[in-house]
Amino acid sequence: MTNIQQTFERLVSLAIQREEEAYEFYMKAAKESEFKSSSKLLHDLAKQEVNHKKKLQEALKAGVCKTFTCETEAELEKMDLSKYLVDIPLLPSSTPQDVLIVAIKKEAAANSFYKALSELTGSGVHRSVFETLAGEEEVHKTRLQNMYDDIFQPDM
Repeated sequence: MTNIQQTFERLVSLAIQREEEAYEFYMKAAKESEFKSSSKLLHDLAKQEVNHKKKLQEALKAGVCKTFTCETEAELEKMDLSKYLVDIPLLPSSTPQDVLIVAIKKEAAANSFYKALSELTGSGVHRSVFETLAGEEEVHKTRLQNMYDDIFQPDM
């Protein structure tokens, strides 16, 4: 396996880890939510993150790392894909509003990451996997933004 393939493997593995973290994040937030409708949405998002993890694991097994069109690590580094996978920590003192803001940022970053990966793969099959993931993360972000508006800006 070339160095570039290993770099992509690390990125996809990190994305899998972020999906696991998103699952735990949403489950914890659901448990702590004061609103039944919010709790249901957060549980739903958690389940979807599990599916994202499975899709990424399947793509990894199917050799997705051999289909990326970047040829040098310098070319890949210039794209700075890891910026989309930064961990946004929550403090124990985080309010429900903080939790939603962080969740929206995480979904936006995941969307950008999957869009970038879809543009980098030379395989139509894998491109559609990443496009699907990007689309689902965009839907998550929109649902969270709507929830935020309903709870924190109800009069607007």
